[in-house]
Amino acid sequence: MPKPAPETFDQYTRRILSYADGDDPREIIRRTPARLSRRVNAATRRRLTARPAPGKWSVGEILSHLSEVEMLWGYRIRAVYERSGIPLVGMDQDAWAKNSRYRRIDPRRALETFVAIRRANVEFIDGIRRTELKRWGRHSQFGRLTLAKMIALMAGHDLNHTRQVEARLSGRRRGAARG
Repeated sequence: MPKPAPETFDQYTRRILSYADGDDPREIIRRTPARLSRRVNAATRRRLTARPAPGKWSVGEILSHLSEVEMLWGYRIRAVYERSGIPLVGMDQDAWAKNSRYRRIDPRRALETFVAIRRANVEFIDGIRRTELKRWGRHSQFGRLTLAKMIALMAGHDLNHTRQVEARLSGRRRGAARG
């Protein structure tokens, strides 16, 4: 059976945005750290570092990814807030995972990093007025991204990976993304 074609950026964006469809993205991004913490704090290191299948990320690798992407979203949101229309460079998540050695990062430390950066990002986002959410950047892979769309993508990305973490820690399989 042939391997399915990789997801395009447009397909990825639609899928990620669909996870939070109808929910307040700001509430999702506020709740994610506690939701992840409850699951991760109850798990053994062995469960956190076990890969569910070859080529699939462990919970620890997902947490490392979340912490690094949180830094990236924080930068992008601040850059666009400062100067609407700014170019935004995409990232290769597999290269970041390899270069940052996600397999070697302590899962609980990755969660702590994510929680700390998320707290700072939520505080910043809470200060953005509704009219300012129209500010935008030109992303090299996704095209035009407004602050509102970035926040919605953060929320959908959270839900995607939180569901993967919950599935891995409960033994269920869930989620189509690499993680």
